[in-house]
Amino acid sequence: MTARAAIAFAALLGLALPASAGGGGFGADDDDDANAGPPFLGLVQDDAGSNLVDARITVTIASMNSTLVLRSDTVGHFFVRGFDKSVDPEDVTISCSKDGYADATATTTPPAGNAPIQAICVLKKK
Repeated sequence: MTARAAIAFAALLGLALPASAGGGGFGADDDDDANAGPPFLGLVQDDAGSNLVDARITVTIASMNSTLVLRSDTVGHFFVRGFDKSVDPEDVTISCSKDGYADATATTTPPAGNAPIQAICVLKKK
């Protein structure tokens, strides 16, 4: 992770986590949080380190054959609520795309304690 990305994540984690700009999940809005696993907190950047707005994020759970599509917000962030605890975070794949850029798979960092799983997509200009 670049120093710039680390600083961006530190600032992002300082924000209120319940805000889910560009976020989503597979269940109903009233899901029982007690059964939820860790959420995913992400950032989409270009290879120069600039955040990318309105990038397409595809979240796939291979074991469930399920896919969720969302967009990065006005500063390149995205948030995905925690899935059911039965979903292994290792089975979750996050990929990103945007016109004019090559698609990429996010690099994830396991959570520390109750912190979200961090995901960073770096897209290279075509």
